[in-house]
Amino acid sequence: MREAHTMDGQADQAVADQPSILALGVELGQVRGCLLENVSGSYRLAAWSNTPRREEATLDELAGELLTRMGQRLHRTLWQAHERMPLVASDDPIREPPLGQIAVSASPLPHTRVWLAGLTATQSMNAAREALTSSPAHVSGQTVYTADLQVSELVHAMAPMPPDLVVIVGGYDTADVQIQQPLLELSRLFGQVLARMAPPQRPGVVFAGNRWAAARAVEVFQAAGGGPMEVVANVQPAPDVIHRAALAQAVDFNYWRLCRRTEGFREISRWVTEPGQMTSLETNFAQLVQVWRELHDLPDLHGLYCGAAWWLHIWASRDQPGVNLRYVEPHRRPDALAAWPPLQLVAGEWPALLWPQPERCWWDRSGMTPIVAAVGQVAPQAMVQVLRSDLLEERHRE
Repeated sequence: MREAHTMDGQADQAVADQPSILALGVELGQVRGCLLENVSGSYRLAAWSNTPRREEATLDELAGELLTRMGQRLHRTLWQAHERMPLVASDDPIREPPLGQIAVSASPLPHTRVWLAGLTATQSMNAAREALTSSPAHVSGQTVYTADLQVSELVHAMAPMPPDLVVIVGGYDTADVQIQQPLLELSRLFGQVLARMAPPQRPGVVFAGNRWAAARAVEVFQAAGGGPMEVVANVQPAPDVIHRAALAQAVDFNYWRLCRRTEGFREISRWVTEPGQMTSLETNFAQLVQVWRELHDLPDLHGLYCGAAWWLHIWASRDQPGVNLRYVEPHRRPDALAAWPPLQLVAGEWPALLWPQPERCWWDRSGMTPIVAAVGQVAPQAMVQVLRSDLLEERHRE
């Protein structure tokens, strides 16, 4: 476990009308905590610490260990052991100041394991793969429909690495019943596969194929015993047209559903100060890149969050309301990013061999930016002050 770091004297300057803010972040291999304090009218990063995740410890237990250790270093109570939660109320706020705000972020799992099923190995299957790059998805296997495809064959293929989510794609948006038939048969087969599984072990199922076949696909899938099936927009409704957003959002939802099953997840989610909500680290970083672009009046901003299991690229632009997202394997620069703007903001180690630093950039070597960014839900000014002063170092190339 790494020792807590502090800035001398800052923890003692928390006052009732300028409360301490705690930001907790659950990553794949560790839990991190950041304490923000008001110092002379501006919030600063007063202390930070981390503790490795252990299989036998729940998330709330790990957070308790972290806060206990951090509090000991600061000579301050941050954790109420008898309540199993951070100190948020105190009978003596001068001697034992409570935390005024708590923000919690969590991405405790590496990705969603996705099994792709389609009518051909190209076209809509490739479109689905492209759409999945905008979500924390790992394609663990695929099935291409053939007239002699058997349920037992599918069960055997999926057994070594059961997926978290099955995505069924295929067909342009056409009302031709004959063209829809193979897609309906594929849905029926997967319904029979899931019917052989105990309900708790069944993966989620998303239909992202021909929209004219969607309602019937749900019927045949459920009639075969497969259970619920979610329908989203066809990932490839016409030649050379790819709809990424709907499928990516469905995978994001599935990932979050799986994260919520992590032991201790529900407990730490209850610590979040209203009106804030528990969020993923990826969501925080995407929103931060948008905010940073606006603060610096940039036409475009390309940011990178270097996670343990993936790297997340975000492109925010003045000309579009949302952002472009792309998950890539660590230490890779896919050709698809060739048209993106230069990389200007990094949380984590800057991949200089792949992305040389431009004339102006911001670099958070610690990778804590997505954790602190969650504070923006309840204290946006404090978030910006800490990022500017302590984390996102602005650099200019000489």
